[in-house]
Amino acid sequence: MTFCAGWKYKDTVFLLADTAATKPVKPAMKHSSFGELHAEVRGEYVEESLLKLVPIGTGAVAAYAGDVQLATHYLDFLRDNRPSAKSNSELLKSLTLSMGPFAPDRAVALILASSAADGAYELLRWSTTDGLDQSGSDYYQIGSLTSYHAALTPALLSQLVAGNLDSERMLAVITAVVQSYGVHDNLIDMNVGGLIFGLQTSHGAVAWQQDTNYVIYDATLSMPAFVTAIARDNALIVSSSLSDDTRVLGHATSMPRKDLWDDAWLLKAKEQLDSGRSRYWVFISTSGKAITLINRHDLDKESRYVKLSNLGNGKFDLALSQELMTLLLQPLQDRGDGSLPFRLNVRND
Repeated sequence: MTFCAGWKYKDTVFLLADTAATKPVKPAMKHSSFGELHAEVRGEYVEESLLKLVPIGTGAVAAYAGDVQLATHYLDFLRDNRPSAKSNSELLKSLTLSMGPFAPDRAVALILASSAADGAYELLRWSTTDGLDQSGSDYYQIGSLTSYHAALTPALLSQLVAGNLDSERMLAVITAVVQSYGVHDNLIDMNVGGLIFGLQTSHGAVAWQQDTNYVIYDATLSMPAFVTAIARDNALIVSSSLSDDTRVLGHATSMPRKDLWDDAWLLKAKEQLDSGRSRYWVFISTSGKAITLINRHDLDKESRYVKLSNLGNGKFDLALSQELMTLLLQPLQDRGDGSLPFRLNVRND
């Protein structure tokens, strides 16, 4: 299945999703870009290969879980009928009437996030089993994540909201923490994995998470792994030193044109991936549950914390400041106060 989450915060609606897909055939690649083994789970195979965040119109985007083929039909229905629908609620209700009845063994769930130029915004959940959720919740999640992690994500959100985290950093912080779930636990067994990425919609515009570099490191910092993820033209491009490859993940419903991934497009994407010029740096420890986010404000200035030299062929040289190294290797402290079971560091650069 998958893991997708959506939430409202201030005047914005956010969505995130993993990129693992469950298939009846063996994976084309042995590992995900984050080093997870593409395993056989209950007679099927789980592989990082699928984009589950799909813009369907001006200011509107959907995340989906469940049967991929049927979900694509439902997303196409939403995209094609949204311009004439009176509201998003009516659009989802018409999906039930037009496409049902639904087969119980091919379930699909959707989270729909939307915003308008006048500042209005909305978050809705729909499924083939229950139809439109009428609870009006500010947070929804769909998929097959473990109950422990499923409870951890909203707990983190509540703390960030209480701390009045600015909207600009909200998405990067949440996706960094959720990405760490797969580093510390084998989520492939739950049919979840690969890159965790997100987007947001506000005032009628959809914006993908900004370019993000990930560094996976151990207690010695001797052989870190480096992953870069960027979003271009409603597609995700992921480059990884762990797998020594670059993967492009898209979805037919939101592809702007059929010939998108031509040589010129791929070359431009590779230049960005190799440059290391990303807005966010996320460091995830494999030996302790520590997540550190570096927020780069001016990419034309030299970073105070990190410098990357891409050597090619999956090789790179990473120079870290003494301040950052000390922060990354700082041991966890159990305060015994019911706080979250990891340490989150955020620094502006």
